[in-house]
Amino acid sequence: MKEVTGLRKLREDKGESLTGMARQLKIGVSRYYMIESGKRPATNELAEAIGQILQVPYDSIFLPMSFTVRK
Repeated sequence: MKEVTGLRKLREDKGESLTGMARQLKIGVSRYYMIESGKRPATNELAEAIGQILQVPYDSIFLPMSFTVRK
């Protein structure tokens, strides 16, 4: 069974398909899949575009969950 990433769940919750996301981003389906599955990083431009399509701040999708600020 494949792991469901946060980005995949968000995309599915918004009713977007894998193919539809790739088409809107003007990239190949395999490239989008690799970004969504964490096998390839998203450029800043793609991260911002994904955030706009899904209507969420892109940094809430692409920053690691364990990110902490040191004092």
